[in-house]
Amino acid sequence: MGTLQSTHPVDTSRRRVLGRVTLIIALVSAALLALMFMIDLGGAQYGLIFAAFPFVIAAPASVVLLRKAGKPEVIELYEDGIAHVFGGVRRSWAWDEVKAIDVAERGEYSYTGSDVDCTVRFADGNLLHFSGLTENSRAIIAALGTHCKDATNEPVRKKYKGRAAAILGSITLVGGGVATWAVLTVPQTAEGGDQFGLAMLAVACAVPAVISLILLISVLVTGRR
Repeated sequence: MGTLQSTHPVDTSRRRVLGRVTLIIALVSAALLALMFMIDLGGAQYGLIFAAFPFVIAAPASVVLLRKAGKPEVIELYEDGIAHVFGGVRRSWAWDEVKAIDVAERGEYSYTGSDVDCTVRFADGNLLHFSGLTENSRAIIAALGTHCKDATNEPVRKKYKGRAAAILGSITLVGGGVATWAVLTVPQTAEGGDQFGLAMLAVACAVPAVISLILLISVLVTGRR
């Protein structure tokens, strides 16, 4: 790398707050799931299975957010390239290694607290993502636009499109299949059988199936993501 031109530290305070919030949600959801096996409300306790959805989302999110919040992160601009330092690990790339740039304007009142998001793909396949939470992020975007103008016309995550479609498609098929089986089985359940439990299972599987189907359609019709 040549001469250092500027450094851009990332504000981690918002990650810490969001990480704690998601951790609380994950713990409460886990407690509700455990309670489902400990109480008997004539089948009504199966309704607590809906706590699995926020748990599955919040648990890994809290780990990622708190991990990132606990480590310093800085983006460095040089006359001949860009570097990313996170938790003491430094990665650097020359300008000609930048292969794709995707900049998204989020608006003044974005839920993330950032007015802009940028994802960069390099020749080695690594991705670098930064947002308005990075100090003077506009200067980084301006430098990328100046030195890597052709990269702004390339899709950033196109290579991961097939993988995302396969995962989302599998979730849709499995969730939809189990939900369909549960719906068809309910009328055949003998009087006094666990009809309520099967109905809850159908709903519990149908919800993620519908969500994954919507995401799958979004992945298939969107070129840049």
